[in-house]
Amino acid sequence: MLYVVRPLRALVYLAIGVVILPGAAFLGAQGIADAALLMGLASLVWRLAAAVDGYRLARRWPGPRLPWYSRAPALVGFFALGLLVIGSLRAFVIEPFRIPSASMQPTLRVGDHILVRKTAYGWHVPLGGRRVITFAGPERGDVAVFRYPPDPALTYVMRVVGLPGETVAYSNKRLKIDGRELTTTAEGPETITNAHGISQTLTRHREQLDNVSHAILLDPEVPGFERGALRDFPGRDGCQYQDGAFSCKVPAQHYFVMGDNRDNASDSRYWGFVPEDNFLGRVFLVWYSEQQPDRGGSPVQ
Repeated sequence: MLYVVRPLRALVYLAIGVVILPGAAFLGAQGIADAALLMGLASLVWRLAAAVDGYRLARRWPGPRLPWYSRAPALVGFFALGLLVIGSLRAFVIEPFRIPSASMQPTLRVGDHILVRKTAYGWHVPLGGRRVITFAGPERGDVAVFRYPPDPALTYVMRVVGLPGETVAYSNKRLKIDGRELTTTAEGPETITNAHGISQTLTRHREQLDNVSHAILLDPEVPGFERGALRDFPGRDGCQYQDGAFSCKVPAQHYFVMGDNRDNASDSRYWGFVPEDNFLGRVFLVWYSEQQPDRGGSPVQ
C-alpha cells in the first residue's frame, strides 16, 4: 500500500492484521465458532484481499514520481523497523508461548497458548544472554517461564514453590515450607488428556501457596517422589532423600519449582534449583487453547 501511495489504506490493513487473530480467538472463546478454523480463514482472507487490492492499485498507477515513503530505501526501512519493534516487544515486554506438556495441568493444558510478562523479573540480553536489569525476584505461587538449568537452550514453565534460604519438604504428597505444611483440600476426580492424547483420571486438590490458591493433580497410583529419577545437580548436598519423600534447602539466589500435575512432572525434585537469572517472565494469560477454546482470555493464577 505504501508502494502505491496509499498510506491510509496501509494503516487500515495494518490495524486489521493486529486485531484479526485475537478477535478470532475471542469469538472462539465465546463458543461462536471454532477458533483455530476462524483464525486460519480470517488470516487467509486478509492476505488475499491485501494482495488483490495492491495489485489492482499498482496496475492503475499513472507513474509520476513516487513520494519518499514509497521508494525502495523507505520501504526497506519500514520493514526493518517493524521487525525491530516486534522483536523488542517479544524480548522485553510480552512473549507468547505454547504449552507442549501436561506437567502444569490443570492450570495450563496441552495446547494452551500463553502470554508471558517479560517485565516481571528483569530484562535479559536477547538470544539467551544474561539478565542486565533486575526488577524483582519471583514470588511464591508465580507461574514462571525460565531457562531449564541442565540445558539453558530449553524453556520450561513451572510454579515457584520454595524461595532462597527456605527448606522445602515433600512427604505423603504433602508440601512443607520451613516445617509449615501447606493447606490442601481434595476436590474430586478430574480427567485430563496428556501430550500423547491419552486420557487420565486423577484427583484434583486445592493448594494454598501464601496468597495464591491453585489446583493441583495427584495420581494415587504413583509415589510422590521416585528416587530412581534423581539426577546430580548443584546444591544437592543440601537435600535428604527417602523413598517417596525428600527435604531440600534452597540455596541463595535460587528457587524451587514444581509442576501442578505433581505426579507427572519433571521439576526441582529431580533436576535441582533454578537460578534467579534463569527466570524470563511470569505467565499471566491463556489467550487461546487448542483443547478448550472457551479458556481463551483466562487469567493464570
